[in-house]
Amino acid sequence: MNNQYNTMVEAVEELKKRGFSQNMSVNEDGKLALTDGKTFPAEEVTLVEYHRFEGETNPSDSSIVYAVETTSGTKGTVVDSYGADGSETTSDFMNKVKQ
Repeated sequence: MNNQYNTMVEAVEELKKRGFSQNMSVNEDGKLALTDGKTFPAEEVTLVEYHRFEGETNPSDSSIVYAVETTSGTKGTVVDSYGADGSETTSDFMNKVKQ
């Protein structure tokens, strides 16, 4: 599923309503990190869907929201810049996860 929302905020809020409630990030070790300190390697994460948003007035405002689920059943979102400003670590991680 891709680009079914008008804004990044709308996407994150709707995904939360669907159970993707954890705010997640990819740490410098290349693992998915939860706010409670738990981490998951790419092999334990599935990309459920993603949504890209173009910066209408400024291309550097482009972003992408990933909805992911871990093997433990934890569901959440990872938000990153899209394009040249995006995190190489996050991009590399997402390229390794199951889809």
